[in-house]
Amino acid sequence: MTLYDGTTDPLDHINYYKQKMMVITAISSLKEVCMCKGFGSTLSGAALQWFVSLPNKSITSFTDLVNVFNQQFARSRNPEKQTSDLYRIIQGFEESTCDYLNRFNKEKVVIPRCDIATAIQAFRQGLHQDSDLYRDLTKHPCTTFEEVQTRATAVMRLEEDSGPRRSNYDSDSVSRKAPVEKKSERPKP
Repeated sequence: MTLYDGTTDPLDHINYYKQKMMVITAISSLKEVCMCKGFGSTLSGAALQWFVSLPNKSITSFTDLVNVFNQQFARSRNPEKQTSDLYRIIQGFEESTCDYLNRFNKEKVVIPRCDIATAIQAFRQGLHQDSDLYRDLTKHPCTTFEEVQTRATAVMRLEEDSGPRRSNYDSDSVSRKAPVEKKSERPKP
């Protein structure tokens, strides 16, 4: 387990610690004590110094410890993302649909209570306005993000399929042209 030094989100550390401690078998009456006593071993640097300096008997439960810990390291919390933050994600000039979709999804999954209608609208608005996917999503709006992903996958397949062919055709355009036949002139009678 990565030691917590006070510079990252304390909630992430608490959640990770709880998950690790769930696998430890302990008598239920001792579980709370084990959670409190073991917590210090997951800290380093300033966080460990803070923990060691807690007054004796100031913590009566793991819930108390979590509350005090969160208050102490509140400045390190990541601000909660909102669905409206997705409007900031815009497809790059030469970014493929696949890369844009992956980047968008990475941001979407970390938003608690993500509003799907807003996410769909933000995704569409972030696309190149001259793209086939943008036109398709504008003409035929989706109601689920799974529909958006299905349509995006179809466009990605088309991009992947036409990309190599188009570049091969462009580079071989001279050799792909049909030979031009010269008209033979017949002698006039």
